[in-house]
Amino acid sequence: MTYRSLAEMFLSQAKRYGSRTLYRFAVEGRWEELSWQKSLARVREIALGLLALGVRRGDRVAIAAANRVEWSLIDWADICAGALTVPLYPSSTASQVAYILAHSGATVLCVDSPERLKKLDWSQPSLDAVRTIVLIDSAAPLVGLPAGISVISLNELQRMGREYDREHNGIFEQTARSLRPEDDLTIIYTSGTTGESKGVLTTHGHYLFMLQSVEAAIPCGAGDVVLQFLPLAHSFGRLEHFLVVAEGFTCCFARSLETVARDLLAVRPTLLFSVPRVYENAYRRILLRAEAASAPLRALFRWAQFVAARRLGRLDRKEPLPLTLRVAYRVAERLVFGRIRRAFGGRLRLAISGGAALSPEIAGFFHGLGILVLEGYGLTECATVSHVNRVERHKRGTVGPPLPGVECRIAQDGEVLLRGPNVLKEYYRDPAATREILSAEGWLHTGDIGEIDDDGFLRITDRKKDIIVTSGGKNVPPQAIESVLKADPLILQAMVIGDGQRHLMALVTLNQERVAEWAAREGIELVAATDAVSHPRINALIQESIRRANRELAAFEAVRRFRIVPREFTVEKGELTPTLKLRRHVIRERYRHLIEEMSRRP
Repeated sequence: MTYRSLAEMFLSQAKRYGSRTLYRFAVEGRWEELSWQKSLARVREIALGLLALGVRRGDRVAIAAANRVEWSLIDWADICAGALTVPLYPSSTASQVAYILAHSGATVLCVDSPERLKKLDWSQPSLDAVRTIVLIDSAAPLVGLPAGISVISLNELQRMGREYDREHNGIFEQTARSLRPEDDLTIIYTSGTTGESKGVLTTHGHYLFMLQSVEAAIPCGAGDVVLQFLPLAHSFGRLEHFLVVAEGFTCCFARSLETVARDLLAVRPTLLFSVPRVYENAYRRILLRAEAASAPLRALFRWAQFVAARRLGRLDRKEPLPLTLRVAYRVAERLVFGRIRRAFGGRLRLAISGGAALSPEIAGFFHGLGILVLEGYGLTECATVSHVNRVERHKRGTVGPPLPGVECRIAQDGEVLLRGPNVLKEYYRDPAATREILSAEGWLHTGDIGEIDDDGFLRITDRKKDIIVTSGGKNVPPQAIESVLKADPLILQAMVIGDGQRHLMALVTLNQERVAEWAAREGIELVAATDAVSHPRINALIQESIRRANRELAAFEAVRRFRIVPREFTVEKGELTPTLKLRRHVIRERYRHLIEEMSRRP
């Protein structure tokens, strides 16, 4: 890319695509569109409004809102004004929001609802930097705010921008075009599976390199349509948001995570960026519907799966497909796979998975029915991505080779090290943490354990801090085992434990929909979801599932004991990060009694 900044990229692409649709979003159940021209006009007004508020290059503007078109517009306005966006997860607690606002020194806070502000204690000196609150939907009166904080609506901010423009003609374009690759772009706070979040400071240059590298690795372009449901506060969702502009996509905003299945049918995306949880849920729903079908349809589905598995095996081994297999697959495609793909809108040609490990079984299932899921890897600290599988060169169970321009090596203790133009500038206001993660030679210590095969494909085995050391001295990566356990449709989540123990143990949560379906078939009445926890037949089913999983594992990796947790792990309860990774220390403490009970057994 020849752009000097993301601001220049946005202005150039808006001019290039003009009246074409950039954003689609639902308003009261009706899908509306915003063209590139109109998006630029709104971005311009918001940016000028920020300048009118006194925001200058390098100032921080926080956004605390669910995914919506205004989120993207405000972010592009920040970028064009030279301000640094500080994204906040909608699920963040009051203490997390207060910490990030204080640490970043954000002077402007944009929120979608006054409800997000009510839990904050504005009398804290740590929040003194905030001078203006922008309410995206309205300027409803807020009580309890210090006298020095003004509250305005987004519409009012845009009105201020129009007035400022009349008095400072050309200042928007001048500011946007003055930015350079070395200028700071954003501070993204890590979701923090342990300890306090750290603010990852990246520049325009980091993401210009990233966009260029992703473009070289993934076939995409101006005709593509994406459904944006990944949190824009997360680096993966933010990269998708940048790619939309870099490649000229049409971006459709999902109404919520709960409506994703219906939104897929409405917008019919060609590309899908997601975390494994979405593919896992879709996989389970497909199996559930297949099992609930009539006996002939169940038999047809199993036959189609068998055909797909045979075909995929030959493709993996680069063996020619016999005529009989090609014909059988065409029949399976017409009768089964094409119908399943229609649930994704019918146009999906490529899916990307990141943020956590995707089960090779699930990836193979989708590939077999005609949806190629390419798994990638990266961290917020390396501008989101360092590795990704390619359409023409991929291996399930790996995260692919590195992106062009990124170096990767494995340290003596197995840690994955990265180096390249995408590696963070620093942890904001934390030089000690920066020195800890970044070597003098520029190598980023990822904290992940992995291995590189002879073809250059990286396989992530676990987090360095999550490695379990048994009493026999075996080092066991739990995430790979958890993926095997979760392949059973009855098991929704699993966390493997075993530090200092002779054998591994697991806490599992149940897929309540699947359990209810099974109970109905068996004539078992479960009044409450918690009834399943102690039901002997359900425990026997999970026990048998774990026995089957153990056959795929080494003896020291086998799970010998388990307990069913009465509800699923959630973000709201602090057991998952906003990107759905396990907060292991929280879960261990919350269910310490179950872990101790398993540990006491002879």
